[in-house]
Amino acid sequence: MDDLVAAVVRADAAGLDEVWIADEGVSREPMIVLAAAARETTHIRLGVGITSPVLRHPGALAASISTLDELSGGRAMLGLGVGGGLSLDPFGLTVERRVGMLHDAVRTVHDVLRGTETERYRPPVHASPPRDVPVFIGSRGEQTLRLASREADGAFFSGLPDELLDDAFAWVRSERPIDVALYQSVRFRPDAVAAPSFLCGRPDVVAPHLTALAARYRPASIGISLVDGDPVGEMLERAIETFALL
Repeated sequence: MDDLVAAVVRADAAGLDEVWIADEGVSREPMIVLAAAARETTHIRLGVGITSPVLRHPGALAASISTLDELSGGRAMLGLGVGGGLSLDPFGLTVERRVGMLHDAVRTVHDVLRGTETERYRPPVHASPPRDVPVFIGSRGEQTLRLASREADGAFFSGLPDELLDDAFAWVRSERPIDVALYQSVRFRPDAVAAPSFLCGRPDVVAPHLTALAARYRPASIGISLVDGDPVGEMLERAIETFALL
């Protein structure tokens, strides 16, 4: 917990624009980590990317992200997705209506954040005041990304192989333009083994690839997913070196 908060504070001091922390169910709670970091940072945007409405009711998620947004002075971002095995398998959970579930979740989150009465939500007198928090969908599937283009404020891409990006960007921009946060998984370790979903190498090797992706796809933001098991502080310093070369 201390290392994660320190990493967010270091990223803020280095001038990074945003940081996302994944929600893996019973791992460290991202809302609490980001809330702790909010008091020690000034400008960096704080994203949960992603969390699953299968595990958390979307109304409760909206209340949590609204509170983080208020605490941070308007810097919170919420990423929603079905969730993977790391978060769902410990509870034996499966999802049949993936697109329908996310459709309902995004709308419910927006209802709560805006304080709008709908068939899904009736604002109680004790509800927090409306907050303008962007809601992203994290996915790589066609129907879910087309849903993001219709319903969400943005899409969160993490660890997509290069050969999937053309289709993913076409789907997510099929209905209307929305922000895309493009994060590529990177292995900085010298012994790292190359794979389709990973960039490997030193910062001076990774940076030109990110620059090329930014020029090709024009995402709202581009970043690095830190996925290896090395200490987060060491990995962040290599990431900062990479961003300095962009």
